[in-house]
Amino acid sequence: MRYPQLRHHDQDGWLGASDALLMSFYMQHSNERIAPAVIRALELFRERIRPYQLAWNDTGEGQAEPLDDASWERTRRRTLEPGPNTGAIIQMWDDPSGVGELHVDYRGLSVVPLPYPFRKDDVSVLYLRLPTKYLEERGPNQVRALALEVAAELPFNSGYVDFVLSCGGDVDEALKLIQPRYPGVHFSWSAANLSMNTWVDGVHWMNFLGQPVLGKLGGMAGLREHLSLPGISLQEMSGDRVLITLGDRPEVGDVEAGQTLPLHRTLARLLEPHLYHWKPPFGGPPSEALALWERRFLD
Repeated sequence: MRYPQLRHHDQDGWLGASDALLMSFYMQHSNERIAPAVIRALELFRERIRPYQLAWNDTGEGQAEPLDDASWERTRRRTLEPGPNTGAIIQMWDDPSGVGELHVDYRGLSVVPLPYPFRKDDVSVLYLRLPTKYLEERGPNQVRALALEVAAELPFNSGYVDFVLSCGGDVDEALKLIQPRYPGVHFSWSAANLSMNTWVDGVHWMNFLGQPVLGKLGGMAGLREHLSLPGISLQEMSGDRVLITLGDRPEVGDVEAGQTLPLHRTLARLLEPHLYHWKPPFGGPPSEALALWERRFLD
């Protein structure tokens, strides 16, 4: 299956938004607790996506260096042993300037929470972005297998895999690429979003769900009761977690082709009290266009 090519350039020609394949996992744990699991997940990810390769690595001081065995070992040690009361950051790219290319962004929280009100909802995040051509070349079955392997390593509260519009620029202008034609395309930022608390970041092709939301929905029994439409699959995972998959592949929901995405709407209604809604981190008015897009399966 071919996916629509979505690109937005600003007036200076800079690419501010692009289509991509995204895996994102949210964890209410400090880096100290989850670092070994994250390192295992990243090593697995790097191995499985070959011949795609991450080429650049953040040194931890805001500078990029070529990613080789030595630089990865420094990053691994810095993540596993970050020092007292500190978190961890891992950033790797194939092209540091790309918004739709291969990118890893891990943010691991410190044991001691930051004392700022706007950081009260922070969680640890593992953000794994792949170019759309990876999905088109490998197919959804291989993407699903990769996501399950990565997820199995992580103590996630929630997570997802989907075809997305990755944005690092003007939100409202980028949304015009998908609004209203492609409701199946999730709008995402071009880097990890930490302020997730226990909310669920939208409705997707692959939806990973753990506690506390899974318990509030009645566990696996509650999901089976409410998600009985053909095409919705439920898979139990270790650690009281579940994968909810909508259909065989990511669907863009092209309204011009008459696609209505009933599976997405069914799951959205169930998750509505727990869905995340983006707010500007320092106050100010949120994007009305983004707020409408977040409710597209509910209104």
